[in-house]
Amino acid sequence: MVSTPIARETEVVVGLELPAVATEPLSNRAVPQPRVLAGFELSLATAPLEELDRVARSMDRAWLKQSFDRISETEEVLLLATCTRRELVVLCRSAEGVERWREELPGIRAHWRERGSREVVRHLFRVAAGRESMVVGEGEVRRQVRAAGHASLGRGPRASLRELAEAASATAERLLPCVPTSRSIAAVAASRVLEFSGRPFPRVLVIGAGAMGKRVVELLAPNARVTVAYRQRPPDEAFLRATGARAVRSAELAPEVALSDAVVSAVTVSAPCLGRDQVPTDRPILLIDLGMPRNIDPAVRTRCGVQLLDLADLRVPARDSSDPELERSLDAEAQRQCARLEAFGLEPWVSAVRRRAEATRRAEVARAQRFLGELSSTQRDALEKLTRRLVDQLLRGPTERLRRLPAGDEPDRLRRFALELWEPPPAGP
Repeated sequence: MVSTPIARETEVVVGLELPAVATEPLSNRAVPQPRVLAGFELSLATAPLEELDRVARSMDRAWLKQSFDRISETEEVLLLATCTRRELVVLCRSAEGVERWREELPGIRAHWRERGSREVVRHLFRVAAGRESMVVGEGEVRRQVRAAGHASLGRGPRASLRELAEAASATAERLLPCVPTSRSIAAVAASRVLEFSGRPFPRVLVIGAGAMGKRVVELLAPNARVTVAYRQRPPDEAFLRATGARAVRSAELAPEVALSDAVVSAVTVSAPCLGRDQVPTDRPILLIDLGMPRNIDPAVRTRCGVQLLDLADLRVPARDSSDPELERSLDAEAQRQCARLEAFGLEPWVSAVRRRAEATRRAEVARAQRFLGELSSTQRDALEKLTRRLVDQLLRGPTERLRRLPAGDEPDRLRRFALELWEPPPAGP
C-alpha cells in the first residue's frame, strides 16, 4: 500500500460535536468527549477507473463487517457502493478511531478524498440528489444511499448514520420528484447502442436482470430486439411481455453473444463474466460495461472489430448543470440534519448528569431507610415515586438547557460545570 497521505477537502476536526462517554477524568469520573464524524470518497472524480475497479473487488460488505469488528472505537459505519464510487462514512469515539479507518482503506491512499464534520453531511446530500453523479441529476443513486443507510453497522442504540442517509434520500425525492429518463447511465448506454448499430432493431444482449439491467431493457425495447441474461431468478412474465424481451440463463452467454450486435453488462461479479475469447471477431460488436467491479475484461479491446465502452467512456460532460436554488435548498436541509445530529450527540451529557443525580438519590434513599424502619411494598413504591419525581423536576430545566447549548469549547465548559454541580461531596471524617 502506498503511504501517500489522503487528499483532504477539510480537516477532520470535531466540528460536528457528537459526544460519547470517554475515560478522561473529571473529579475521578468519566465525562463525555466529542465523537468524530469523517467521510472517505473514492470515485471517478478522485481516481482512475482501474483503481476504482481494484478497490471495489475487496471493499464489500464482508470487508466492512471485519473492519468494524476490529476497530472498536467505531460507533457507526456506512458504506455506499455504486458503479462509480465507494463512500465510507464513520462515526468514532476518538480521532484515533478515524486514523485506524484511514489505515484500513484499500488501494492507493492518495486517491481517497477525506471530509470531516459538516462537509460529510453536505456531501452525502449532494450525492443523493445526483449532483455528484456521472449524469448530473440521476435518480437511481438516492435508492442506493437509502439502502446503504439500512445496511449501516452500529454499536449504539441510535442509528445516526441510517437517519442521515434516509434524510438525504428523502430530501432528494422531495426536491427532485420527477427525474427525466435521460438522466441516467442506463439511458446513456442505450443511446450509444442505437448510435453504434445504425440500423433498425439491432440484436442486443443485456447481462443482468437487476434494477440497472431492467432499465436498459426498457429503454432499448422500442427500438431493438433484446435478450436479458439472468443468473438466478428470471425477470417476471409481466416485464417480459411489456418489453418484448427474451430471457436466458447466464450459462447460455456464449451463443447469445455470438448472435448480438451489442452487449450491455450490469451485474455484480467478483471476476469478469465476459472474456477476450468469448467475443466474436467476424463482425463489429459493441460492448458496454456498466458493472463495478468490471464485468468485461478490458483485454477484449485487442480483438478485431470490438468496441468496448466502460464507465469512464460514458461520462457525460455537464452542460450548465448549475441550479442555485436547488443548491441552496440542499445546503439548508444538510444544515438542519447537522443540527439534529448535534442534538443527538448531546444526549450522553444529559445521561451523565442524570446518572449522577440518580446515584445521589439512591444513596439518600438507602440512608433514609435506617430511620424509616420497615416499610411495606406500597410505602417503598411511594418513596421511589416521590424521590424520582423530585429529581425529575429538579433536572428538567437544566437538562433542556444542556440540549440547547451549541457545540464548541465554551458550551463544553458549561456542560462540564453542570456535571461538577452533581458531583457527590467527599465523605466526611
